[in-house]
Amino acid sequence: MFHWFPLLRESSRLANQGSYSCSTLTINGSLFLTFGNYYGDIHKYKTSSVVYKMDEPTEKFTLYQTLQTRGAYGVEYFSIADKHFLAVAHHYDDTYQLDSVVFQWNGQRFVVFQKLPTKGAAHFKFFTLNSEKYLTVANYNDGSTHSTKSVIYKWNGVKFNKFQEIATEGAMGCTAFEINNVTYIAFANLFTSQQKYSVQSTVFKWSGGHFVKLQSLQTYGAFDVKSVNINGHTFLAFACFYSGSSYNIDSFIYKWDGTRFVLFQSIPTRGAFAWCPFEISGYTFLGLANYYDSSQKYNAQSAVYQAFGAKFVEYQEISTHGARDMTSFEYKGNTYLAVANYRNQKYNINSALYKWV
Repeated sequence: MFHWFPLLRESSRLANQGSYSCSTLTINGSLFLTFGNYYGDIHKYKTSSVVYKMDEPTEKFTLYQTLQTRGAYGVEYFSIADKHFLAVAHHYDDTYQLDSVVFQWNGQRFVVFQKLPTKGAAHFKFFTLNSEKYLTVANYNDGSTHSTKSVIYKWNGVKFNKFQEIATEGAMGCTAFEINNVTYIAFANLFTSQQKYSVQSTVFKWSGGHFVKLQSLQTYGAFDVKSVNINGHTFLAFACFYSGSSYNIDSFIYKWDGTRFVLFQSIPTRGAFAWCPFEISGYTFLGLANYYDSSQKYNAQSAVYQAFGAKFVEYQEISTHGARDMTSFEYKGNTYLAVANYRNQKYNINSALYKWV
């Protein structure tokens, strides 16, 4: 039967400037919420990104640290042994040829640890394969072409070194996942000069020494891809942003059939930017950040879907303003959903925190 939970209600707002991404992390029992800020009304692309910390007595996030970033897109938290890192993808600041930054926690705050040369970097994804640590970056454009290779870096015990280049087309998102102990990487491709927004997204499979292309999947202006496992079944959810003529298009969910991914469900979306899989009491949900609606503009409603039977069904809509990302977390027995709002009339707008009540 369809299981109804309490609804998401807005619990607080967090000051931000053109937020593109958000991520939670826990260090030594303390909960942090980070936002990658892409563009602000005052400092433009040099707008700082921010780290908020949960204040336990009030159960509210307070500003803890600002990070010097340039046109920040994705933020990815990960840990190696007892070290904590935050990778920030620098997308654009009058050039796509920017160093992205890996920050390390020094016990009190995040400091610059390593700079990685990137080309319109949009997203980082950290994963482990055969006990080795890897960090993948989705590169969008090198300044002249969208046919820009994305890169997988490998941890050598001290820093990240380039391990493999992957052919992508205007890549905006990437994710890594396992099926039957085999590792795969999927890229969400946004645009190419030949196919425009009809460019296909791609899945790569670990071959034992490197990744090889397994499959191309039809998407339209894809900005994000997330994997989700439900009862042993693996799904890939692509957020389709723009077809070339409309933002009100379907986003696609593919399902693994044992050898490849096949289309499982098409979901009507509105300038979809990012998926956020999460679970409550064993039930799987997919949050979706909708950025732009052809009629409602940046006031497009974002949505939460629940896995129910043989499909995902809409569970709730939430009010957002040019939403570009969302992340879910639990705190003191409650489930929250943080939404990165990018813009309404201005870029300096609040992002929102929702609570299941």
